[in-house]
Amino acid sequence: MNKRNIFIDCKNRIFAIVISILILLFIFPALTPAEDRALTAMEQPDFLTSGLYGAGLTFIGTSAYIQLQAQPEFPLGKFNIGLDLVFLYNPYATDADSQFLAEDGESWDSPSTWLRLIRYVSYGEFYDPFYFRFGELDYLTIGHGSIMSGYSNYDRRGLSLNFRKSNNRTGAETMLNDFGNPTIFGGRVFHRPFLRAETEDNNFFTRLELGATYLTDIDPNWQEMGEDPLTALGADVGFPIIERSTFRLDLYNDFAVLHPLAGSDEVMPEEPLEPEPVKLTSTTRLESTPIGGDTSTEEAAGFAWGNAVGVGFALPKAIFKVEYRTLGDGYIPSVFDYTYESAKLLSPDPDVPEFLGLETGVEERRGFYTQLFLRPTPKLQFLGTFEDYNISNPKLYMAVAGLELIPRFSFRLLYTKRDIGETEDANFFTDLFNLNEKSAFVMEASYEVFPPIVTIVTREYRFRRVETAEGISQFEPIHKTSFMVGVSADF
Repeated sequence: MNKRNIFIDCKNRIFAIVISILILLFIFPALTPAEDRALTAMEQPDFLTSGLYGAGLTFIGTSAYIQLQAQPEFPLGKFNIGLDLVFLYNPYATDADSQFLAEDGESWDSPSTWLRLIRYVSYGEFYDPFYFRFGELDYLTIGHGSIMSGYSNYDRRGLSLNFRKSNNRTGAETMLNDFGNPTIFGGRVFHRPFLRAETEDNNFFTRLELGATYLTDIDPNWQEMGEDPLTALGADVGFPIIERSTFRLDLYNDFAVLHPLAGSDEVMPEEPLEPEPVKLTSTTRLESTPIGGDTSTEEAAGFAWGNAVGVGFALPKAIFKVEYRTLGDGYIPSVFDYTYESAKLLSPDPDVPEFLGLETGVEERRGFYTQLFLRPTPKLQFLGTFEDYNISNPKLYMAVAGLELIPRFSFRLLYTKRDIGETEDANFFTDLFNLNEKSAFVMEASYEVFPPIVTIVTREYRFRRVETAEGISQFEPIHKTSFMVGVSADF
């Protein structure tokens, strides 16, 4: 039996199993949102650094700084406020502007830098009828994550805003990446058209959920002025088959399209595949071939598409999700992820921006995406995602947090990498642990000398925004090591 027949056979078996499950479960009544709120609230784990009042020594590259830090938090009912008062002092600086710097060594010369003093202002919980968070966004996911999954706004302050009816019939989740200079924004709306009033019986079919997503980056190419935005549109349908306070089973399908980067006035000749040469814009690395093969105009732009069929299981201490994805030529799944903005780098040819390292002209890709979240105890939690496709390199995201598993010792670890094994001279396992522009790494270990005095060691490889001499704003890797002594805000 060839691969195609095996695939068709497996697909038919899966389809038969799904239909059987639907027939058996459609009579199960739905629970009210309050009954499964404790379960769904687990779906947004928090791996952010806790507050510390203290001082220490920080190395950024080969430069040493004295660091002063205060991260107070103020719980005010449903409101929570956290500040991030971190200052660097360079005793060897020759001018005042270089002597006192912000957290990652940047000058105090932009609204985004000053906004970093506010770590977050939040109201409510993620799945409450109304929720917002202004500040740092870490591992932000919209909908099922087919377009935005694990997004971080790095050193800026943005907004995540959700609202929904109390019976979960209609709602929306929105985001904006940077109040100082907004470039990425959008969200998702959903509706359950057949959901009855809470007093009436609801079964599987009445909980059918329809959703639509719109997300855009209006500045996808930092090296070009006035370029077209990168826009992603999605439509999804979901069936929460079982909703219980201790177990939840969801079946869903997401379909999304990416509008390719286009609109540049610059052209670049490329070796033609046809007798007639075809002119491509300098940002056509994401473009799909227009329908019908019409390349008569330079501005012709197609759409890259992708589809994901997924199933999610949620238990009180674990969440597991698996998707089977089919990706058309040029489509990037979960394009807005943790390394999205840092990945917009220049290729060896400065006139040809390299966007996420993905070229068109490849065959249709298929593969799986998996996500696992575990919280076996309140003091230990783990989040991991992995995706791999037949002709592209895999992507990994992992975060672990442990609080006093050993007396007085706590740690936090985050690691993510895309296109693992991309280079010819490195295999999967060699490239997996090689930190470069495709990866980010944050490790923090703390030890209570005697409460509340704490020593903390932090090692970071991530990205910070910089401005070039030409006035171009972009991200660059930053190597940072800190040794701190202070008072824990958790005491």
